[in-house]
Amino acid sequence: MKMPSHLHNSNWCIVVADDHGPEWAPTVQLGEKPSPAQYSRLGGSSTLLQRTMRRAARMAPPSQVMITALDEYREYWEPSVWYVRPENRFVGENRATSLLTGAAALLSIAQLSPSNVVTILPARCYVAQEWILRAALERALSILPGVREGVVTLAMVDIDEGIDEDYLAVTRARTGAGLTVLGFARRPTSWTARLLVQQGAMIASGIMIGYAGVFAAHISKHWPGLTQILARMSAAAAAAGSECEVPMDLRRGVPSPTMKSLRWNPPMFPQRAIPVMGSGWSGLRSQRAVGRVTTYSTIANTLVNQPLQDPNLAAASVDGDSCHSLR
Repeated sequence: MKMPSHLHNSNWCIVVADDHGPEWAPTVQLGEKPSPAQYSRLGGSSTLLQRTMRRAARMAPPSQVMITALDEYREYWEPSVWYVRPENRFVGENRATSLLTGAAALLSIAQLSPSNVVTILPARCYVAQEWILRAALERALSILPGVREGVVTLAMVDIDEGIDEDYLAVTRARTGAGLTVLGFARRPTSWTARLLVQQGAMIASGIMIGYAGVFAAHISKHWPGLTQILARMSAAAAAAGSECEVPMDLRRGVPSPTMKSLRWNPPMFPQRAIPVMGSGWSGLRSQRAVGRVTTYSTIANTLVNQPLQDPNLAAASVDGDSCHSLR
């Protein structure tokens, strides 16, 4: 992705690696033990975190890439983020601090300039067609200046029904590009998800691009005291050139409504959505979803690596139903 230098220098990216679900992905590679989904390979030569780090490198300079992670899984993530400065690493003690690490990262960017553009990329996701996602990110970045809400998210549209995904209810925007997001449905039942899709709902990716000041204002609105605490923590880490550690005790003092507000869900957090079609997206929200992607990856690898002994076999490897299961 090529961007004007003045725009590129205002771009930041936060890779979210501490959004751990209950799923542990069985590895497709021999000789590797199961791991949390974002640290697994799922049929590729690199882990999902490594693939996300490459996306981040296209969105912002290396010095402006941040990561949120859990200290207990350091052995999984640290080797993949070697180029991320210590002060750009926001590390929590456990899953309870994951929303706070992201808030601290956003506030640290907003302190530099509220007009900085931040891209939030979840590491816990699978993408079958990387080029489609790349084009969508570029599109979201290009329309952001004309979006009144100041935040754009990617909404996934695929042929097959998503497994255990979150959904966005959308409508046409009155002005400007993108769709206005009306509401958020967290992992609805299968029949409810089908009904939502029939009404135009799309899968929520968790990928967001917006101005740092918009995120910071939302945090301050719901708990100004939290903003001050997190801002001081990130400033102290930056001054010392060390990781910003977010202790578990801080989470105990945060009211439940405040924590919900940090999930950036509409309509509490206004945003626009860009439909992304055919990327083969999975948010890996459950063990069932992880299992589906694992099966798909295994079949795809078998077809790719299988010697083709006659032309009909080559056609089957392209046109077989299994190759379309996540399109």
